[in-house]
Amino acid sequence: MVVGWAMYTAFSAAQSIFLNKTGPHAYPVFFVVLALAVWPRRAFRINLVANAVAAVCVFVAYMVREDSGVAFTAYVVYSVAFELVMLHFWSFVTQHFNVLEGKRIFPVIAAGSSVGYILSGVTTTVVAFFATEPLILVWAIGSVAAAYMSIGLERTLYRPALIDDADQLLVKHEVDRERHGLLAMLLRALEHATGSRLILAVVVLALLLQVASRIGDYVVAVVFVNATHNNLQELTILIGNAWLLSYVVQLVVSLFVAPWVLDRLGVKNAILALPIFTLVGFTAVALNPVLATALFLFIVRNGLQTGLDDPAQNVLGGALPPQVVPKLQFLLNNLVLPGGALVSGLALLLLQPAIGASVQVLAMLGIVVGIGFLAAASWLRSQYLDAIYTRLRMHALSLADYQQAVGRPTPQEVAELQGYIRGSDHKTREFAAAALARLSPDAFIAMLPELLASEDAVVRRLGLQMAPPDRIPGPDLEAAGRDEDGWVRAAAAVAGLTRSDRWEGAAEVVGKLRDATDPDHRAAAVWAAAFVADEPAVIAGMLDADPRVRMEAIRSFARLKGQVADIAGPFIDCIRDRDVEVRREALRQAVRWIPPDARVQEHAEALVGCLASGDHEVRLLAAEAMAVQAPGALALTLPLLSARDETSVAVIDALVRSGRPDLYAKVRAHLEAQLAHAADMARLSARVAATMRHHDVDAATGYALLRVGLDDYVHSAAQSGLTAMRALHGKRGFATVERGLASVHAQARVEALETLLNFGPSWLAGPLARLLEPEVFDPLLARPLTQADFDALAKHPDKWIRETAQAAFHGLDEQMKELIALKQVPLFSTLTLEQLASVDRMMVTRHYAKGESLFRRGDVGGELYVVVDGEVRVHLDHAGREVTLAKHRAGAVMGEMSVFDSGAETGPPAGDRARAPRGAAGIHQELEPAPARDGRKARGFQPRRGCGDYSVASVSPRTSIFLRAASSRSVQTFR
Repeated sequence: MVVGWAMYTAFSAAQSIFLNKTGPHAYPVFFVVLALAVWPRRAFRINLVANAVAAVCVFVAYMVREDSGVAFTAYVVYSVAFELVMLHFWSFVTQHFNVLEGKRIFPVIAAGSSVGYILSGVTTTVVAFFATEPLILVWAIGSVAAAYMSIGLERTLYRPALIDDADQLLVKHEVDRERHGLLAMLLRALEHATGSRLILAVVVLALLLQVASRIGDYVVAVVFVNATHNNLQELTILIGNAWLLSYVVQLVVSLFVAPWVLDRLGVKNAILALPIFTLVGFTAVALNPVLATALFLFIVRNGLQTGLDDPAQNVLGGALPPQVVPKLQFLLNNLVLPGGALVSGLALLLLQPAIGASVQVLAMLGIVVGIGFLAAASWLRSQYLDAIYTRLRMHALSLADYQQAVGRPTPQEVAELQGYIRGSDHKTREFAAAALARLSPDAFIAMLPELLASEDAVVRRLGLQMAPPDRIPGPDLEAAGRDEDGWVRAAAAVAGLTRSDRWEGAAEVVGKLRDATDPDHRAAAVWAAAFVADEPAVIAGMLDADPRVRMEAIRSFARLKGQVADIAGPFIDCIRDRDVEVRREALRQAVRWIPPDARVQEHAEALVGCLASGDHEVRLLAAEAMAVQAPGALALTLPLLSARDETSVAVIDALVRSGRPDLYAKVRAHLEAQLAHAADMARLSARVAATMRHHDVDAATGYALLRVGLDDYVHSAAQSGLTAMRALHGKRGFATVERGLASVHAQARVEALETLLNFGPSWLAGPLARLLEPEVFDPLLARPLTQADFDALAKHPDKWIRETAQAAFHGLDEQMKELIALKQVPLFSTLTLEQLASVDRMMVTRHYAKGESLFRRGDVGGELYVVVDGEVRVHLDHAGREVTLAKHRAGAVMGEMSVFDSGAETGPPAGDRARAPRGAAGIHQELEPAPARDGRKARGFQPRRGCGDYSVASVSPRTSIFLRAASSRSVQTFR
């Protein structure tokens, strides 16, 4: 609002002085200069302080010499600054909202801007009675105020994570733009535009809109100057009032007219509104070039475009493939919009001698362009409808999108929906039934008997759910109450309970569903409870033993807007639920739910507990819920920073994103200390590596184990630093930097480190880059570790550094020997010591005699085998002969898939000795804390299902935490 007020107040002054000193005939040159001035600078963002300085310089220039040259230059400077500060503003805003949130928040921000524009009109009218030039100072005042506010907002606004494909695609596009340059990206965008008629229609429409707008500006300027007889004070007041009126109209249209138009007429017709009114405006000026007709054209150009056309275009963008949207936006911003200004400026400049000062001739030119504008909109309309129905057939369209696209359907569209309902595709059939009920209730009621007789239970349910209860015949309700599908019976009960003549059997139907043994029926009863405000049923659903019922209870809780008495306890239990899907659903609602005062502490502790979850989405949702609804809970997470696992990483991510300056300062202090300490450990690790070759085998083994402990600590600190960088710069493409750091190509890693340093901040990026480049710690002289070094390591806060230092100094005990043996198995070579210890705790040693079978083909498998010593032969009997399939020696792994599916074994290996864990359930217990991390990587084993060849699988570090390994001289197995 402040930016809008400041910029548009200055705009009124700069525009009036420009028209007064140079005249409207300078507009074509201005269009060309503005396009050329802005074009190469669109990739940059100037800050608001620079705007304040520019405003003061323009004001001083006016005071020194206010002639045509100064007026023209000042108008160009202002226009370029305005264009760039708006780009900077929206770039700033998008850092704090993802794509889905932006669809809700950006219209609110636009409404705030409209209020600022209205205030600029009032300010212009008041100040212009005294002088025009001081209005420029409002630009400086507003820019300074906005700069001050942005400093606080940068530190206090929550930074969302990238959870949507559209966000990922937008970030990827920005990274590609930086990597490949402007020209290459424009060529790629043009390829997309020429390869799709819909995209090409959008581009053509945007181009003609720019040309029509520039001609309209020229026409309005000529009429305004003529109407005020070029009097600066009158011209300034007129321009201020015109902007005030246009943005009042814009606010009214956006708040009241646009929702009605989109609901009734749909986007397909809304996109024709601006071209039609633009053509009408040019025609009115051509017939009668007076102030009233010019004001009508001015209001159409500004108020109607922003209030109705922009929302319609935003909805229209939903019909485009997500991967195309960033490229199209780039093409519009960097070629079409400045190109349209350039083309219109050059055309008007060339035609200026023929046009002269005739407003009618200019208006006639506008009529020609307006006709082309209307034709382009009609073409876009047809392409848009084709895209909508294509997405409908592909099940890629939501009901809300369809309703906004077509508005009230025509009889032909109603018949088409009815055809889909009678079709064979069940997904399209269900969508069409819901769409018909929403868009054409009368046609839906007429089709109700057919819907209730459908073989598709979902269609029967929709017929009962979406039809007005009083329009459903009583016998049909009673028949639906006896339906074999529980959800149909629940829908019938809801209709019976909400109709004017209440169906007496409805309560009995709901009661039977609630007491059913089938969880699906109980879930249907909980769903019905939301429609009749049965709060005890919702609470009981949250306490149900089946996760499906608890999930539906949470959704019913959301339908009741969270207004359920005594729900806090069961809902907080769902936040802690053992089922990850229930936890996710509960946390989605926790973002919008405020606990009662008596439950605030319990709610905060539950959210903090979710930060320790192994599920990535649970951690993200918990962090957002704490930032939005329970900021006090964030302080409870500070003690978790000292943990060296996924929990501490999640806490750092949550605190950096939170927008709490006090907590951010504590995270910064923690990271600075941790990175500095990790740098010391990295130097020590380099010394250990350099001196290992000078020791005997046993001592070198101890030193190697110490180096593993030191490297684990360094790696943990680096992961914490990367998490903080990701939270700060995730929407700027930091994921690409992380991929570069993990690359096997040296050049890619070097470029990634340079980019990381450019991201900043320096206190984080510099130390982190050093940790990610261990070569910088290589010592010039290999100094052995001294007694003082070992004494310092013995007091280190990290458990594994203390224990490995003791092992290196005093010798290896049995546990350390087993960890070394595990580390030498390729499958476990990249695990941390903590993970290896977890694996080792589940081992049971088994010894097999030579020739003894471990398992036979067809046995139900539940073990993973790791050969530590000896040899295992895998063979099959064929035609009385033993056919050897494979031989496995120390370090080999067999049966890794059996720990997931307990399927039948595919071969009968025989060996000497083995070591097994305590049970298969332990593997899944290890998996459960980190399903998103380990389960996702475990899918890499799927192609190995059913294979007879037991080859060794090499897995990335955190994948293998669920596998079990062996100690020396044994074959190890996992059940």
